[in-house]
Amino acid sequence: MKAATWLIAACLASAAAWAADPVATALPGQRPPPGSDEDELWYAMERAERDLLQHPQLVRDPELNAYVRDVACRVAGDHCPDLRVYIVEQPWFNASMAPNGMLVVWTGALLRFQDEAELALVLGHELAHFRERHAIRQWRKAKNTSAVIGSISLLAFGGGAGAAGYLANFLGVAGMSQFSRDAERQSDDLGFAAAVGQGYEPAAGARLWQRMKAEEDARGYGKPIPVFASHPRTAERLADIQAAAKRYDGGGLSGRDAYQAAVRPFLVQWLEGELSRRMYDTSVQVIGDLRALADPGLEATYAYFLAEALRRRGKDGDAARAQALYEEAVALPDPPAGALREHGMALRAQGDREGAGAAFRRYLAMAPEAGDAAFVRQYLAQMQATP
Repeated sequence: MKAATWLIAACLASAAAWAADPVATALPGQRPPPGSDEDELWYAMERAERDLLQHPQLVRDPELNAYVRDVACRVAGDHCPDLRVYIVEQPWFNASMAPNGMLVVWTGALLRFQDEAELALVLGHELAHFRERHAIRQWRKAKNTSAVIGSISLLAFGGGAGAAGYLANFLGVAGMSQFSRDAERQSDDLGFAAAVGQGYEPAAGARLWQRMKAEEDARGYGKPIPVFASHPRTAERLADIQAAAKRYDGGGLSGRDAYQAAVRPFLVQWLEGELSRRMYDTSVQVIGDLRALADPGLEATYAYFLAEALRRRGKDGDAARAQALYEEAVALPDPPAGALREHGMALRAQGDREGAGAAFRRYLAMAPEAGDAAFVRQYLAQMQATP
């Protein structure tokens, strides 16, 4: 039985037993009383967690998982033994914590973070939801079965996340992905305090949410994307976090070098995932932000992927901007193979057969088994055969 079905079954089974008692902060190692409504919720989430363990989009790289778990444990303190951390291959910005200790982070969030402090602040926020047991508080506010089923249905379909819909069963808890503003503010405050208490830089949250607001503004149409659909307005959150940061003198650990080293092996895959969303206005913003802060050695990679986002978007002026970025990428150290292919295609269209041939040969040397290698070889043969 799928995770969403188990959630619905658990809700129906416990509907008559919902309690109105105040919910205390979770203690380390605490489990709900057997037979309680919270115990039913834990049971449902444990079934969902077992499904997640078998999911093909679960990232199993041991070093990356160990790194993210280590950061989570720093901000979790005594609750560290209660955590199981899972990284899921999804190109959206999202993270969530279930009441049974299942912490899920999507790769779209890991792509957007610039340093360890930003990661720590987001994990601290999710861990605060866990410690304060916001999921059970929210669940107990439900008035009837139809409300519960409706909220679970929202999770089951991913709140408009498309391909991310199935995995949305593992995010939020029994339909409680949209906590009250008070709960969100409390989690922001507690998560901020936990991260700063571990020495992380207070300004990190403001940096992150400034970029999130820029991404939100760049889209400018349609339904909110997942992170914005399930949280308070980004401008409001940014203002709150900026105010919190001002209460500190600054300083603290950014952890940029450690973070960049941990995620670097996965950046190309995650950037390809970002483009797969086909939300090119936001991709141009996201990749442009990453490029502006790129470490040496990654400039060519970000130039190429920004060019790809522009080329695929196809607005006025995008083709010329993309071509300039391809040219920039191939002139830098360690360009992606795709940059050479696209540069060669542009030179071929311009009639520069010598330049195009050189670019195509470099491409084939770097990616001899690429899916389009046969076509590129055909282009080379045609150019050589044409006077």
